[in-house]
Amino acid sequence: MGLMGAIDKLSAPIFKRIIKNRWGYSEEEFRKAMDLGLLQTLDLEAMTHWLVAEPVCSSHCSACHNEGRPLYFNPMGMLIRHKSPPGICVHAISQLSPVIYDYYDHMLRGKDPNQMVFDHVTCTDTGLEMGGLGDNLFRIRREKMPPLEFARFMFTMFPYLFFKNKRARGERRAEKEAAKSIGPEPDDFMRGLPLDQDELEAFLASPKRVKRLRSIENFKDRHIVVKVVSSKACIAGHKKGDEFRLDAFGRVLQSEKSDGICIMALAKIWWRVMLMLERMADGGPFESKLFDLPINCYGAGLPLGACGEIMMVVELGDARETDVK
Repeated sequence: MGLMGAIDKLSAPIFKRIIKNRWGYSEEEFRKAMDLGLLQTLDLEAMTHWLVAEPVCSSHCSACHNEGRPLYFNPMGMLIRHKSPPGICVHAISQLSPVIYDYYDHMLRGKDPNQMVFDHVTCTDTGLEMGGLGDNLFRIRREKMPPLEFARFMFTMFPYLFFKNKRARGERRAEKEAAKSIGPEPDDFMRGLPLDQDELEAFLASPKRVKRLRSIENFKDRHIVVKVVSSKACIAGHKKGDEFRLDAFGRVLQSEKSDGICIMALAKIWWRVMLMLERMADGGPFESKLFDLPINCYGAGLPLGACGEIMMVVELGDARETDVK
């Protein structure tokens, strides 16, 4: 056993106590959390590194996430505020989560996260040229913390050697106070849903959920249509003019002519579909500049991304008899 191995063995009980108290776990909860394996990677070696999301291709970024101004995350994936720009754009940071999961997956396998294939990700704004405001491309890497930053990080963790983080446990107050047994009498459509009696009763307790069910019934003969408006080096073969269709539930419909839909496209377009579902719940209107604004897939595009890139828009269309349901 080398020096680092000996230090890791000696420090393991300390890190266990820090992690257990930091998340507010009981002993039983901690054992359950350890089943994932992720917490076991947070050893002394891991604690000396941070994650860096570096803007490598920035244009008209309203948050000024320009080249040379990275976002920094501690070994637990938390934003380091004093190292990051004062304003953090939600359209950028929301897209980093899947790539950071890839980072941790490499850690779980004992692999170098800097060898990730999918290490670039774009923000959700597709840029001025495509009708947006600006755009940015981030590269994720693992980097050794400077000694003073490591000391600062460990200083913030030190109190959890002695105190449990009560705020981390939470109270689940909203769930406890949520209505469980009020709502309208279910109609035939609602009774036909794949819900048991208790689930349906709880579902109908929310006026918002009832509103959504009404919209599904009202728009059962309409489709949400995702149209590909541009394509560059898409290895899945999605070309300009292709369409993906979803029903009023938000379920992807497989067409007889389709070879399938790339998950990189579906993962990015879901929030635009959510906007259409919101409009359906309100009964319209179904025209919006946001619907006309293209959104890209998760491919990030050449020459830096792991694959090519397509752009998509969403509209409401009529169902077609040729669609397989």
